[in-house]
Amino acid sequence: MTTKLLIADDEKNIRMGLQAMIEREFSGLYECVVVKDGREAWQHVKQFLPELVITDIRMPVMDGIMLMQHIRELEPERRPLVIILSGYDEFQYAREAIRCGAREYLLKPIVREELFGALAVLNEELKQRNHLIDDSVVSVEKDRLAGASVIADRNGSMTRAIQYIHAHYSEDLNMAVVSNSVSLNYTYFSQAFKAYTGLSFVQYVKRLRIAEAKKLLECQGGKIYEIAANVGFDNAKHFNKVFRELEGITPQQFRVQNQKGN
Repeated sequence: MTTKLLIADDEKNIRMGLQAMIEREFSGLYECVVVKDGREAWQHVKQFLPELVITDIRMPVMDGIMLMQHIRELEPERRPLVIILSGYDEFQYAREAIRCGAREYLLKPIVREELFGALAVLNEELKQRNHLIDDSVVSVEKDRLAGASVIADRNGSMTRAIQYIHAHYSEDLNMAVVSNSVSLNYTYFSQAFKAYTGLSFVQYVKRLRIAEAKKLLECQGGKIYEIAANVGFDNAKHFNKVFRELEGITPQQFRVQNQKGN
């Protein structure tokens, strides 16, 4: 099954070069579309529904930041994962893109190995997005502490990352922010985190948020959409979908069955 990939860059040589490089390395894996500016990219995001987007930051008509702001308006399950391309003198601009939800940024000129590494990580995240495993955050922590999936955490980076996640799960949290908080490379952090916890970053955060939501649902008061916002979901529809995936029932059904004081 091919992955839909959108490449946006106003320099023809770069966008065509990226397409050729990717198709040569990953023959048959990607269905690529190339566009020359952010507005055209946004139109294709809505129509082509890509799973991955590689976009330059500086483009005419609509830049990469504005494109990402539009992408954030989509339902979470429809949002493509984004790789940002940036020049060396645009680091602050790139950081803004990360805050807007970019999974990775690559500096120009593009290094093949860095591009391929980023694509490999995001492909794995796409698989995990659609195939959630059944372990809960609590059971993973118990197994880890019991030694079932322990790996060396020599400098405490994973422990500190988990502490950071638990302190900030109610915010707009992404892996770039957390990996930066413990001073680790994004790609390395993704692999190390899964090895340490048994879950991808996305899976871990989802389970943590649902665990905290269940505590709130057991108490009197609070509308479903308020609880969703309190634990880090940007809308109630996404919250309901994830809750049902993990618990097998809706938040309201869980509340009726478990609310204290009934």
